[in-house]
Amino acid sequence: MALLGVSGGGIAGMAAALAASRAGHDVVLFARPADQPFAGGLQIAPNGWAALTRLGIAEAAEACSLRLNNITVRALDSGATLIHLPLAQHYASFSRNALFGMLNDAVGARASLTRVPCNLTHIDQPPAGSLSVIDETGTRHHLDGLIAADGGDGPGKQHVTSGQRGADMGAKLAMRAQIPLHSLPAHFALPASQLWLGRGVHVVHYPIGDDLNLVATLPASRARADWQQTVMPATSPLAVLGDPAINWARTSISSAFTSPCWRRGSVVLAGDAAHSMPPHLAQGAGQGLQDAASLLAWLDGTDNIDTAFAGYARERATDVSRIVQKADISGRIMAMSGPVARLRDLALNLGGPRLMQSWLAEVWAADPRLV
Repeated sequence: MALLGVSGGGIAGMAAALAASRAGHDVVLFARPADQPFAGGLQIAPNGWAALTRLGIAEAAEACSLRLNNITVRALDSGATLIHLPLAQHYASFSRNALFGMLNDAVGARASLTRVPCNLTHIDQPPAGSLSVIDETGTRHHLDGLIAADGGDGPGKQHVTSGQRGADMGAKLAMRAQIPLHSLPAHFALPASQLWLGRGVHVVHYPIGDDLNLVATLPASRARADWQQTVMPATSPLAVLGDPAINWARTSISSAFTSPCWRRGSVVLAGDAAHSMPPHLAQGAGQGLQDAASLLAWLDGTDNIDTAFAGYARERATDVSRIVQKADISGRIMAMSGPVARLRDLALNLGGPRLMQSWLAEVWAADPRLV
């Protein structure tokens, strides 16, 4: 049995800590408690559900999520349906806070897992000698291995990659809002993921609990004070969402990125520290969960941490690079404008659900070892 550290208290960090504990190791989770609830929502596709099953928490996840029946792609200007894809496999929406809470409860139930309520500040891994880390209080901890799920700016990422990261796209913004469903027409509560494609913009929405989770992606140059009225004017099927009283949070979108190096000695990356996943395929949380499930498979029953970390890093770096590339391409397709956008809509309409299913098949495919 090894002593493993996990840095990072987000979804990927919680899942990685759970995985290492379920694999039979003692775990120390370094994470400062969240000072406020997590906002927004997320979607978990079939590959993410396979990971939840492997982690032993699929039943708990079902209890705090909403299973979605279909994905519908529509034209933002006219409301015309371009693709209607029924979802035969398990695909569901969560509030981000609900998924985090479920993982937090699962981690709290593990007797072999200890929490240190502060972040790491330094990682010491000399060429000859054991791994040690220092937390915010100055306390040094000796470990057999560290799973760094501390995001793009955390010490784990800095240690493994010397700070290399994806660029901020800057020119593209995501405007996010949560709106009570009781204040909207009833069709917004349907258990479906809705994607609206416009000219240079796109809008995604789906229900999470009692709210509608809503994300509008547009060029920064169009994010003026009246952006809602230009993206969702009175003639648009989404005109009700143009209400200026809706409170929107503005966030930049990072470029697609996967680290060229996932491991340095006894430190390995997971989650956003290893890959920056644009939101265009709804795979950010799902890929973090798959990282954890892969860690569980490689760590299960072995004390050879270096070999397990090497196998995990090799496997996930290969798999994630393809998903990141597809997310980037999907974003470029969604951002089309002018005549090429009209050609896009025509192609989607002609290709129908078979085209969309073909594009998503590799993304949603779970590692057969995890199911």
